Amino acid sequence: MIAVLLTFTLPMDFKTRGRLSWLAYLFYTLKNRGLVRTCAMGYREWRKERELGIRTFGMTKAETCPTCCGEQAGGHLYQPSSWVLFKQAMAALPFSVKGKVMLDVGSGKGRAMVLAAEAGFAKVIGIEYASGLVDVAHVNIERVRPRFPDTVFELHDGDAIAFALPKDVDVAYLFNPFDAEALGRWMTTMMPQICRPLHIIYMHPVFAHVLDSFSPALSELHRGDRDEFRIYTLNPPAALKSAVV
Repeated sequence: MIAVLLTFTLPMDFKTRGRLSWLAYLFYTLKNRGLVRTCAMGYREWRKERELGIRTFGMTKAETCPTCCGEQAGGHLYQPSSWVLFKQAMAALPFSVKGKVMLDVGSGKGRAMVLAAEAGFAKVIGIEYASGLVDVAHVNIERVRPRFPDTVFELHDGDAIAFALPKDVDVAYLFNPFDAEALGRWMTTMMPQICRPLHIIYMHPVFAHVLDSFSPALSELHRGDRDEFRIYTLNPPAALKSAVV
């Protein structure tokens, strides 16, 4: 009974919880997915981790991670991306990812980067400010590099908001890496840099209202089951001006 009550009183954004964050996530997934689906997803995630030969499990609080840029404000708890949800998001994109480029914002231990390589991206770029997580990501990427020889991996350590958006990026992937204020700053900084449509995959979209405020430049394209992720299309300023004219 206590567990049930906690399930309905804990905040949806489990990634902001520092203490007992694993318990907050367990209650969240039981509430939103049910016991059977939670167990099935957990088993599939474990099998995928074993299959790829990487180590990305665990949760890490932002305040316990030394950062390469000396900035922790706005950052969220580290947690690896779900392979199950990542696969669903890839299938929902309006194009094949073969030959495309993905930017993982808040790349952590590199799991989403590895999953992107498996999906067929030609180039995967990661940006992460927690030095300890970057070190682990390098190890994981080196383990899978022979398996994905056609994918170029780029891993950067630094502030994602200050990171210059590469011109060849087709998809930006965010597993709720920021609080609302930082997400708004990232969008504001990035928007003037794009020169062609950019698709944004926002996992665990608790601050979707922040992205919605950037309409009409940003439009929602797809919403996953139980609203576990959303996909947006961000159009460059030039395209919007020509549309108005």
